[in-house]
Amino acid sequence: MAKRSWRKFDYLLLATLLLLAAYGVVMIYSATINTQGLEKPVQRQIIYVAAGTLILLLTAAVDYRLLATIQHPFALLTPLLLGLAQVGLIISWQARQLKQGSGELAAAPFSADLPAILMGIGLVAAVYVIDRSWIEGSDLLLPRLAGVVVVLGLVAAGASFLLRRPGLTPYLLVSALAAAYLLDCLTWRATDMLRNPLYVTMLGLLGAILVIGQVAGGSQRWLGAGTVQPSELAKMLTIITLAKFLSDREEEMDKLTTVLVSLVVVALPGLLIYLQPDLGTALALIAIWVAMTWLAGIRFRHLLVLAVAGLATLPLLWFNLEDYMRDRLMVFINPASDPDSYFNVYQSLVSIGSGGWTGKGLTQGTQSQLHFLRVRHTDFIFAVTAEELGLLGALALMGLLAFLLWRMLRIAGNAQDTFGRLLVAGVAAVILFQSVVNIGMNLGLMPVTGIPLPFISYGGSSFLTLTLGLGLVESVAMRHRKLEFD
Repeated sequence: MAKRSWRKFDYLLLATLLLLAAYGVVMIYSATINTQGLEKPVQRQIIYVAAGTLILLLTAAVDYRLLATIQHPFALLTPLLLGLAQVGLIISWQARQLKQGSGELAAAPFSADLPAILMGIGLVAAVYVIDRSWIEGSDLLLPRLAGVVVVLGLVAAGASFLLRRPGLTPYLLVSALAAAYLLDCLTWRATDMLRNPLYVTMLGLLGAILVIGQVAGGSQRWLGAGTVQPSELAKMLTIITLAKFLSDREEEMDKLTTVLVSLVVVALPGLLIYLQPDLGTALALIAIWVAMTWLAGIRFRHLLVLAVAGLATLPLLWFNLEDYMRDRLMVFINPASDPDSYFNVYQSLVSIGSGGWTGKGLTQGTQSQLHFLRVRHTDFIFAVTAEELGLLGALALMGLLAFLLWRMLRIAGNAQDTFGRLLVAGVAAVILFQSVVNIGMNLGLMPVTGIPLPFISYGGSSFLTLTLGLGLVESVAMRHRKLEFD
């Protein structure tokens, strides 16, 4: 049985990956050959390639369907996590008060909040009992709507009472979370995703980044002294979670509530990633959602409604962007507004344009070797490729990426179940999105972002995460449905 499975392994996909990785190692060597401050980038990238290949093989050996079985293990996980969240809310609020040293409230010990904590746990437990005994089994819309109205009324009345009494703030915090849990049970049931251990782990890692993450380049994205970037792993965990959610609701894709809850599944990690701040990776999650919901059968009218809603919120989003994000967009729209910020894009265009058909030769590019082109081994490695290997070398690189995507689409078409098909679609969406955005950025067709070129740009987190994704794709390929009769 194992031998038969490995016969279905897509060796062309693996060969294409290794060719892309070799392409990347060569271009990293050329881009960094005369660069000070980088510690053996070529050797490190080779280690990433070896580790990534091993990860791919190990992941492929595991049946991808096991991922579906570890999700939603037991219903009590949701109230337990919400109870812990209530405790965390109170402790963090009290710590902030102590830090500010404001009045008598700041001097209160944490033990004084024990009644509020117990009340919060009791409210969450009560909501869980109500949900299991009535809400979960009820399909009647009017009683649910009546329940929403009642809960909102109680929330408004309770908030107006507690807000006038600062000493009761902990009670307000726990009551608000319990009320949100009850409203969700009555409507979208997005809190059901808390029963997914992979999803909870992802949110925990992304939340930890905002507290203890290492700051580098103006963003707080790293754990472990800059060795781990959870936002990269979040892409794959989001794909797995969303694939399970959509495959379980294959017959309910005509319902707007299903679409909205799927969007919430992606929006929560997307928001945490954006707060790092990392707009590029957050947009990658949106690309994943669009590709997977489209394949799952989202109705065009629902997609249109969400697109219109998104356009309507653009002014609000604009004013909430980080300053550097707005600056990059303005430079993209009008390069003359900030020539200094546009300098690297200009140098990238010069590099690409000067390469001609066959390029200037490896390590012979003027813009890259004379260091006019910045971050040439990561974000702008495509420009180095086009300058030194020419249009033909750049087309060869894009051809390899296109062939990789074609093999993945072929595997998706042969997948034996919806879960596997959606897994492959999500991984393909990441690779396509990153490739289009990175190459478009190098060509001046898209705003500058920190999105690497898949398998080519220097870096471990992105490469290892993508090889993990390809391992999932190979796992689906090894267990595809039979196309012949025997």
